Amino acid sequence: MLAVLAVSDKRNIDTLAAGLLRLGWDVVATEGTHRLLREAGHKVGHVADLAGAPTLLGGRVKTLTLSVMGGILARDTESDLAEIAEYGITRVDLVACNYYVLPQLAAGTDFAGFREKIDVGGPAMLRGAAKNCEHVIPLSDPDDYDSVVKLLDDAEGSPSAVGMPQRLALAEKAFAISAAYDDSVRALFRP
Repeated sequence: MLAVLAVSDKRNIDTLAAGLLRLGWDVVATEGTHRLLREAGHKVGHVADLAGAPTLLGGRVKTLTLSVMGGILARDTESDLAEIAEYGITRVDLVACNYYVLPQLAAGTDFAGFREKIDVGGPAMLRGAAKNCEHVIPLSDPDDYDSVVKLLDDAEGSPSAVGMPQRLALAEKAFAISAAYDDSVRALFRP
């Protein structure tokens, strides 16, 4: 089982990672999350290992790769499983992701400095996980980590412990958070 962690709000991420690792999951994380978890003593991989490529374009491209997105969007169909096997893609079972809070721009403020704060890969990963919630647990709220780890604990780490009602609720929350984020991005472009 594989989890991808890419969080701005790092509340409870240590607990989530510790629980997943204790249950035998593999965990990979993006830069800041990876650094925090490694400093806390957790043996987590870097998302670049999963992606098969280093972070590119000054940090703009970390997770928007065939390996990461293919692993998130793969279903249990014969054709999907054959395709990911052909390309050496690892299935992703859980995505924990949230985004930076974007600043409000005052009139006349230079937009260029804030443009780099707009997250592209995070929303793609979280939306992909929410879309494919039958196969991937989408976590967008740090307050949900403990309950998911408890469910996984009760089933010796099996992702099937998180049933469809919980997955649908987590997916709905992920899409709501993504919609709110898009509204905050849209506000940056408002004249």
